[in-house]
Amino acid sequence: MPSKYTEPASTSPSNVVSSVRTTSPSFMTQGESVRQITPDADRMQQVNGPVVKQDGLTLFVKDVSGPVVPLDMSALRITKLPQKGQEVLAVYQVENKTENVALSLQGEKKD
Repeated sequence: MPSKYTEPASTSPSNVVSSVRTTSPSFMTQGESVRQITPDADRMQQVNGPVVKQDGLTLFVKDVSGPVVPLDMSALRITKLPQKGQEVLAVYQVENKTENVALSLQGEKKD
């Protein structure tokens, strides 16, 4: 079955999936430095589901298994945040025991 996650929504120097193209920093980071994260496979997790809320650079995604996962997008160079209801697939890393820092983000292609 072909994946419906075909439109890259972000880029990151630490993109573990290496599936999104490189673009310049955007207005979402507003010239601020991008948070530097060293990828650690033991702390990485994945979330897959619809966006239920966006608050600043925090994206709330309802995982297919049930819980809503807040994702800190500060380590990504965002060109456009996904919209409420849009399906996304994200790889994130748990930092400081409570911060879910997104390392890569893909969104479904919108017509």
